[in-house]
Amino acid sequence: MSLPVGYFPCTQDPPKGEHVARMIDEVIEQSELCEEVGFDGFFFTEHHQQEDGYLPSPVLMAGLVGMRTKRIKVGTCVLLAPLYHPIRLAEDIAVIDQATKGRFITAAGIAYQPTDFAAFGVNSKQRVGRTEEVVEVLRKAWTGKPFSHPSKYHKIENVRVTPTPYQAGGPPIWLAGWVPEGIARAGRLADGWIADPIQSLPVIKDYATQYRAAAKQHGRKPFVCLMRDCVIGDSWQECVDKSGMTMMTHRWYYGFGAYAPDKYLQDIKRAEDLTFDKVAKDRLIAGSPSECLEQLKMWQEEIQPDYLMVRMRQLGEPPQAEALRDIRLFGEKVIPRL
Repeated sequence: MSLPVGYFPCTQDPPKGEHVARMIDEVIEQSELCEEVGFDGFFFTEHHQQEDGYLPSPVLMAGLVGMRTKRIKVGTCVLLAPLYHPIRLAEDIAVIDQATKGRFITAAGIAYQPTDFAAFGVNSKQRVGRTEEVVEVLRKAWTGKPFSHPSKYHKIENVRVTPTPYQAGGPPIWLAGWVPEGIARAGRLADGWIADPIQSLPVIKDYATQYRAAAKQHGRKPFVCLMRDCVIGDSWQECVDKSGMTMMTHRWYYGFGAYAPDKYLQDIKRAEDLTFDKVAKDRLIAGSPSECLEQLKMWQEEIQPDYLMVRMRQLGEPPQAEALRDIRLFGEKVIPRL
């Protein structure tokens, strides 16, 4: 059971230094509580040039959390692979894996926002090739031996990455995939597949079947990481009342065209038609601890995941005190009963 950190508070003006520092303090406090109440990991997503001040450095943030914790895994979910030089990425991850004594997990995606590619001068049409190259180069780099790679995007000749990671062969590499091509890519290249947090149960079940078939085809042991948005509270109404940012996220994805068609969306014509009750059905983990537990057991039976991530805070909501309460409630009332 892990907690991926989502978005931060939104401001109309660029956030000031003390604002960002406070956000980092809050993240550290959340991670320490997660370790205390039984979570297994703490992961960071990646965005750039965000008006809300969202932190763009998931590898660095994972390292900061790793140095303030002792047990939980730390990592990225997901880093935007096409935006990185793979040698530098291999070095940074190796150092953090050493510092955390083997607690790092590398989860990557191919990115999709045009502004991200523009900021780094990367052609978005190269995102698939660059992502696959990152995976290949990381694995070669983490052997600690000199190597060359026939890169289309960089010059990689007779390079040796030191230090090697703490984990033999390097940290696990998971890949996100929201479409058949991405799911097949995870089965072919990765140590695990990350299911997106927005699709419904029947869609994720179909995706998981596709992924497991692809992994077995390429001689890999399937490993499914199920990610879900979670809104937990003492009552359903409390969850409805504090679901604003979760709903904003799901309405945005619906408007962006990221929702796969399913039976739950047949009467939805526009993003504004999405209600919490509609989004929660076989999609969110939502409600009281007992209701969340019941839903998770259903997902466990239907999907049989190997790992679970829950996203419990977006855009700074709920406020930090309530976010900490939610983490403790989930850790003390749900995790021990899974």
